[in-house]
Amino acid sequence: MTRAGTDDFPAGLDHWTDCDWEDYRARIEVGEGSGRAIEAVQRRRRRRAQSETPQESAQ
Repeated sequence: MTRAGTDDFPAGLDHWTDCDWEDYRARIEVGEGSGRAIEAVQRRRRRRAQSETPQESAQ
């Protein structure tokens, strides 16, 4: 079962926003590994999805 913001790799990358990609690129530029950068962005997306109220999710 997949919820918003918890998409498994690599399918989850299809749902990344421009902001997600900017965050990923910035992390890579400072030397963070791609796997760690992807995990960091996915964690942020999960936290954002969990913080949405049920009403916001339904919209």
